[in-house]
Amino acid sequence: MKLTAITTSTVKEIPARQLIAAERLPMKIESILYLMPLLPFLGFLTNGLLGKRIPKAFVGPIACLGPLFAFAIAFQGFIEVRPEAARALSNPLGDWMRVAGTSVALAFSLDKFQAVLALVVTGVGSLIHIYSVGYMRDDAGYARFFAYMNFFMAAMLVLVLADNLVLCFLGWEGVGLASYLLIGFWFDDEANAAAGRKAFVVNRIGDFGFILGIFLVSISFGTVRFAEIAQNERIAAVAPGVLTAIALLLFLGATGKSAQIPLYVWLPDAMAGPTPVSALIHAATMVTSGVFVLARLQPIYAAAPGAQAVVAAIGGVTALVAGFIALSQFDIKKVLAYSTVSQLGYMFLAAGLGQGAVAVYHLVTHAFFKALLFLGAGAMIHSLHHEQDLRRMGGLRKSLPRTFGVFLVGSLAIAGFPFFSGFFSKDAILDAAWHKGFGPGGGAGWIALWAVALITAAMTSFYTFRLVALAFFGKERWKELPAAHGADHGHGDARHSGGPAPGEVRDAPPVMLAPLYVLAFLSVIGGFIDVPGFLTGRHEPHGWIAPLTGTAAFLAGLFGAWRFYGRGADEERGRVFAAAPPLRALHALSAGKLFVDEIYGLCVVKPLQALASGLYYLVDCIIIDLFLVEGLGGAARGTGAILRRLQTGMVPSYATWFIAGVVAILAAIAITGVR
Repeated sequence: MKLTAITTSTVKEIPARQLIAAERLPMKIESILYLMPLLPFLGFLTNGLLGKRIPKAFVGPIACLGPLFAFAIAFQGFIEVRPEAARALSNPLGDWMRVAGTSVALAFSLDKFQAVLALVVTGVGSLIHIYSVGYMRDDAGYARFFAYMNFFMAAMLVLVLADNLVLCFLGWEGVGLASYLLIGFWFDDEANAAAGRKAFVVNRIGDFGFILGIFLVSISFGTVRFAEIAQNERIAAVAPGVLTAIALLLFLGATGKSAQIPLYVWLPDAMAGPTPVSALIHAATMVTSGVFVLARLQPIYAAAPGAQAVVAAIGGVTALVAGFIALSQFDIKKVLAYSTVSQLGYMFLAAGLGQGAVAVYHLVTHAFFKALLFLGAGAMIHSLHHEQDLRRMGGLRKSLPRTFGVFLVGSLAIAGFPFFSGFFSKDAILDAAWHKGFGPGGGAGWIALWAVALITAAMTSFYTFRLVALAFFGKERWKELPAAHGADHGHGDARHSGGPAPGEVRDAPPVMLAPLYVLAFLSVIGGFIDVPGFLTGRHEPHGWIAPLTGTAAFLAGLFGAWRFYGRGADEERGRVFAAAPPLRALHALSAGKLFVDEIYGLCVVKPLQALASGLYYLVDCIIIDLFLVEGLGGAARGTGAILRRLQTGMVPSYATWFIAGVVAILAAIAITGVR
């Protein structure tokens, strides 16, 4: 071994600042990016394999530690990629595969977009894990639940941190599998199992488009790395028609994961899973992955204006349709589910307007207040012995004062109350839509989308405060219900036995309330976090039109909700059905969810079932069973039976057949003249 002496002159050549940095930072943050998905995955393995053998008191902490440590790494990475640093982190672990001349690396990276979403996933995910320790404490599948949650976190972080589209697709499919497992967590209940299957199947439709988009990117760009795909010179070298095809195929995948028309129908049914699952997957993380991918690939969509317009149109229509359906739902989790679909439509509208940073801005604020609303709803369900029907609640502000306080904060934030988080991000989208419609190059279509966004904002305020009025004000209708009433109605959350004693209604325990307080704080101040400025390096001041119209929409929705629902559910029904026929018809359409599931069942499910039945009888029963198995098998058996009769065991008989065969051959030769 050769040793090199370090002299005084050698040390003098090393800048003092570098020596201090080396002493303080022995390990660069980019070298441990892989730990973010690895730590939750270790929690998944531990609880999944050993959960039944280790004490229950250790299961929750093991599950929570992985996301918490991942959050610490994400926070440090966020600081490293701040705008003034002007850098991105990369952690290549080696080549993964080589397909058609394109090398795919097993590599993680962290740019500004990734840093923001990594903070949201790990931060909000950690709070939901802590909340789940109290919410699921009496469930028989406690360890299995946390194993699935950790697996989801690991897959989601692979999706977020992936350096390339192929690795991203691995995480994309991983969160799909985790979603299936968590939605159908209580799999012995057929409704829950069916909801999990529905989510899995519908997402496969979108994923088919996504993987075709990846193939086309690889062929057209010669690379699948996000950083290289976004280079202007590479985009300019691809034909416009191909760019449009790529953009639309990737968008098809996003419509599945992020529940946009026509693939949104799985998300409301996914509420069958435990409430923490709804908060984690369907409010803050998985459903936003489509928005995240589109925002990262914004340069491709900017070069394909036709595809970008499709994104905006689908997003706007989804926001309006889902908001309309939410107006008349009475299952508290279904209201929040359709609200999620609507808010995701808002994000896609922003992406379609060419404002990927604004879309991510609303993604961040939505993660705060929607996770708060879902977990607040879970605390109510927990306290009301698993009741989810708003018509069986009422007056809860007196019995659940802490839950009421945090839930009201979340409601004000999502509705766009001035200076709460949703006010800023929603108005940023309204402002972008206004300038797109009324600015240079605008037109009637873009103006219509601005109007749709404004109407959706009013609807959001209406259905949110309708929920608040029915749950927290009016008559205390829950007092008329037997204990554990929700269990008689097959609600998924009735499967765990936690909560107050029968006949008692009180606020949730501290382990559940503490995350709600943190999320309530973030829902108030989250809008002051300049996400667009962080992502783009500049802050664009907005005019007065968006805040003014947004506040007017908030007040209109609030007034309408209080006018119809302020006294509870009893008088509301009389008012609606005594109203003019058009209003009754609209109410029926909203309550029936526009009968989309029924239309899909009639036009898609039943024809496919009929086709499957026809193929079963034709191919399976007739061709395979009757012809191949029974037919050929029967012919073989018949031939064997005939030939078996020739095997008599008598030598004279064999000699006779031998002579007959020789004579037949000689006769054939004589007739044909063959020599």
